[in-house]
Amino acid sequence: MPLRSIILKSLTCCQAKRLSTILCFTAITIATVGTSPVLAESQSIQERDSKTNIVLDEIHASEVTKTPEEQCVFNHPGEEWVDGMRRGTHSRLCRSALWIDGLFGEEHEFNDKDFRGKVSLGFRHDEKDGFDPRLRVRIKTKLPNVSNKFNAFIGRVEEDSYISNTESNKDRVNAVGLRSNDNDDAEWLVGLGYRNPNTRANGFDLSVGAKLSSGLSPYAKVAHRYMFETSAETYWRTTQTVFWRRDDGFGVSSNLDYTHLLGDRDIVEWDGRIKYTEDDEQWEWITGSTWHHSFSNTKGLSSRIYVRGEEKNPVSIPEYGLTFTYVRPFLRPWLFVETGVDFRWEKDFEYQRYESVVRFGLQFEMLLGDYYSRNRKYND
Repeated sequence: MPLRSIILKSLTCCQAKRLSTILCFTAITIATVGTSPVLAESQSIQERDSKTNIVLDEIHASEVTKTPEEQCVFNHPGEEWVDGMRRGTHSRLCRSALWIDGLFGEEHEFNDKDFRGKVSLGFRHDEKDGFDPRLRVRIKTKLPNVSNKFNAFIGRVEEDSYISNTESNKDRVNAVGLRSNDNDDAEWLVGLGYRNPNTRANGFDLSVGAKLSSGLSPYAKVAHRYMFETSAETYWRTTQTVFWRRDDGFGVSSNLDYTHLLGDRDIVEWDGRIKYTEDDEQWEWITGSTWHHSFSNTKGLSSRIYVRGEEKNPVSIPEYGLTFTYVRPFLRPWLFVETGVDFRWEKDFEYQRYESVVRFGLQFEMLLGDYYSRNRKYND
């Protein structure tokens, strides 16, 4: 056999077996030098193994590559109605992301393993504002046909607080944010975001997208995040954001968060948020302190005291309040039930007495994939 053919076949064998460079070099040396019947037989075995491995690799590749019908099919265990509901929800939302990725071509395969999300369904009842049904959806995934450097976001969230990065306790039934966000209706948003994976929790990130419901309305935001530790149990986070919406123009926001760990079961947090927009032409703010206590890895109680207001409000402190929230698993480890109560006191003019208002909330949250673990990984 010609020397060139021997070398090529040896290289093919090495690649098929995924051998190291040193082992490949050794195989080529033996193949070019050996001429004895033993070496010839060894060479023949290697050639057969090489062809077998190539065929197996082709079979394996065909198994890994999924057809469009096979994409987003999740075989979650369980035969109860709640398991079927999760499988159906997971598949439908994943296929929505797959459809969006397909609009940009089919050169790269969509990996449904990158898909993660959560769905929250519940209600809040306020003595002053009445009944408020809630449906919140968050989807995070990669869109390879758009760019491997970008992550996609699809969700039904409070538009203003999400775009301005002033969300407080994302999607929690008892979340209390800026006063202007109280009338912020949930909207369907779709967007693309980028954050340098090498910067971890620090650095710039950007996001562009549009509101889909109530007419197409684009938005864009650029944020700088920085986290630093002052001790093994204490760290600070800052977020500075510049954002734009077609309906409201430009705006800026600034967040400062402090976290202190108290043993294995307790966490104390303090946070402050301020925001200014061209549309409102005023600063508004909220600050508060939260205590979290874990009864186990999946059950916990939180309490928060807060104060909030606006620059042009005739009352220096128009509102303050106290909240309690309890979270625990329900039926399955990926399904949680959350109950909360909010006691607040507010007034519109300085000469008035504070009026007390009570709000109660109940919510179920279903996780699709390893949402919170990946959330930490991608720093979302």
